[in-house]
Amino acid sequence: MRNARSLALWLLTGAAGLVLLVWAYPQAFPFLPPDWGVNRREATAVALERFRALGPAVEEPYVVSRMDTDPLLERRLQLSSAEQGDRKDLTRSRLAPWVLQWQVTVYKPGALSTEWTYRAWIAPDGQVTGLRLRVPPEDAGEEIDPAQARARADAFLREQGYDLSQFQEPPVRRTELNARTDLTLRYRYREQALGESIPYGIAVNFAGRRLTGFNSWFEDPQDEVLQQSLQATSLMGNTRILLPFVLIALAAYPFLRRYHEGEVGVKRASQVFLLIFLGWALVIALGAKASTEGQVWGGLSRQQVTWAWGIQIIILLSSAMALAAFLGWAVGEVLCRERWGQKLAAFDALFQREWSNATVARSSLRGIAAGLGMTGLFVAGLVSLRPLGAAPLVSFLFGPWWESSPWPGLTLLFFCLGFTVVAEFFSRLILIPLAIRRLGLWGGGLAAAAIAGLLFWPPVTVLPTRWELAFGLIAAAIFVFLFLRYDLLTSLLAGLTSSVLWPAMPFLLAQDGFLRFQGILPLALLAAPLIVSLRYLGSDKEFVYRYEDIPPHVRRIAERERQRVELETARRIQSSILPELPPRIAGVDIAHAYLPASEVGGDFYDVLALEDGRLAVAVGDVAGHGVSSGLVMSMAKSALAVQVTFDPDVSAVFRTLNRTIYQTARKRLLATLCYAVLDPRRLELLYASAGHLYPYRITAGGKVMPLESVAYPLGVRGEINILPKEVHLAPGDTLFLLSDGVVEARAEGSEDLFGFERLEASLTRYASRSVEGLRDGVLADVAHFTGSVPREDDQTILVLRLP
Repeated sequence: MRNARSLALWLLTGAAGLVLLVWAYPQAFPFLPPDWGVNRREATAVALERFRALGPAVEEPYVVSRMDTDPLLERRLQLSSAEQGDRKDLTRSRLAPWVLQWQVTVYKPGALSTEWTYRAWIAPDGQVTGLRLRVPPEDAGEEIDPAQARARADAFLREQGYDLSQFQEPPVRRTELNARTDLTLRYRYREQALGESIPYGIAVNFAGRRLTGFNSWFEDPQDEVLQQSLQATSLMGNTRILLPFVLIALAAYPFLRRYHEGEVGVKRASQVFLLIFLGWALVIALGAKASTEGQVWGGLSRQQVTWAWGIQIIILLSSAMALAAFLGWAVGEVLCRERWGQKLAAFDALFQREWSNATVARSSLRGIAAGLGMTGLFVAGLVSLRPLGAAPLVSFLFGPWWESSPWPGLTLLFFCLGFTVVAEFFSRLILIPLAIRRLGLWGGGLAAAAIAGLLFWPPVTVLPTRWELAFGLIAAAIFVFLFLRYDLLTSLLAGLTSSVLWPAMPFLLAQDGFLRFQGILPLALLAAPLIVSLRYLGSDKEFVYRYEDIPPHVRRIAERERQRVELETARRIQSSILPELPPRIAGVDIAHAYLPASEVGGDFYDVLALEDGRLAVAVGDVAGHGVSSGLVMSMAKSALAVQVTFDPDVSAVFRTLNRTIYQTARKRLLATLCYAVLDPRRLELLYASAGHLYPYRITAGGKVMPLESVAYPLGVRGEINILPKEVHLAPGDTLFLLSDGVVEARAEGSEDLFGFERLEASLTRYASRSVEGLRDGVLADVAHFTGSVPREDDQTILVLRLP
């Protein structure tokens, strides 16, 4: 029941958004052609037919057809509408069709980009608003009489369907060239939609005596001011193109570091790379001809410019967009799976072709409905904010990438797919986990939304720019909510639906059937996951990760985490086995330190009080690191305690520990041991060392003397021969026992060891201190010597001072 209510709510959200779109879109974009009945192919056919009025057809022509937009004119119409308060008059003015027009240009084979032959402008309703023949300036010609030019111009405009009563008397302008004199007759419309100070009309042109066609003209005395008002918008558009390169630079190092550590997989990221690269390659290939119009590349012909530019941009921009998506997923997936792995389930299901489940169905429905609802709400908001000056530009909804493509709907989808995928991966998979980890859920979510809103702008241009920024921040906050509340696919489809809807709506509202189909096509493709999985929408069939579905690098991360937990557990167990010695036993002052390495180590120590007042003292080290060394250490420590309780004799202890290690350490792990029995009353020490570092005797006067003893390490042979040594001590003498981790500590960035000389110098330097002071002084010298280098081995110190 709960799922049914939720699904019904999302369906209602999508339906409400669609209703708002249909109602508010024409009001939000009043200069969108209301009767768009001519598509690109039809406009090209009209232009080629009308060119016959100017001259013979070009054999094997290179024809470029594209949408020509005039954002400056649209902005002037917006401002004038706000000033006059009557927007309908301007939408019906003769200026309105000039905001969006088809431009058709014909080149001769091999012609340069500047050497076009014919050019025409066709309004969306099919009206020809301009028709030009280019005559090279070096071509000679006789000058035409102005009166004759006026008569021919009038006749020509009548042939083109213009009513001359709509124009004022045209002035004649001369342009003197080296080889001829050109004339231009500027017919100004009697209509003054923008006032007396802003004229506009039709100009008829002559090259010498030859009629070269007509074109629309418009003079705005505040043209520079309008250009400045659009500078921020143009800058943001260029920033969107450069953004993938910036994101690549930011994500490259984290990717390489995690890839080196085995935490990053490239299979899914490579699939994403291929999808975005091929999609953008298609976008550029279909839009290259229109996008290169007006570009000049040295001596390249117009057709060669298309190929050279297209190949270059495919290599640079498509690769950059695809690589940014690759890095965004590779790095973001690791960060996201650490906490929100289930949010990737529906997205993973798409790539695994597991669409027949409720997981994909619900995420798809939520995403498409959220995109419809959000876009409808934003369009309605633009209408309501119009009195406050918020004005979107229909001119910026169209770009040469898609509207001039033979398949604008397909090109639009892949264009939006690249930007949306990159934005989703970086803002949702990377920004959100990092921000929440540092600022908490609410603070991190708001911070991620703010950063994403500044980096990834909305697909609609709204002036002044502050309104566009506000819409971007609100949209980013909605996407962050959808990701945190639901999953990645929901947020991704919502972003894609919204990005596609803004520029697709003019096609959907067009009268031409082909254009309407191109508006439906990208939305139908976006809805494909929902259509395929629709019958599972209300079912309980979920997409569940199986072990084989888990990417190998995720398994490595889980295995590494399991090993880390096991090592940490073993390290804690090892530390609990080692005793916390009291500061004094039988009148002897005691200080000790045990600093484990990064892994489970093999050091052990103990001081045991015997019934007769003596002390059994031991420091040992099992070779190697890891759990196996720690287990042998634990066994040796336990065997030592049992043997000392039964018989503390030096030879007996070594024989027992040697037999234990030799028989049980299957990999022949070796162990070293320094063991001594100290009699504080008789001031006698009986000791031996089996492969271990010698203990040191430090006299009350500060003299440092090593107590040498030589024998094989424990576990080398089945039997061990130990010759205990006896030394007589003096009151105030200090015994210093240690493991090899102290003298073998390495300096940072060097192979130099701390060594015995530095150790003995430290012992001499701190001999007069208490046992704790001596211990801390030596450890401080070792730490200063090694710097920030992690310990490679356990460091164990045991200090005893006689009364």
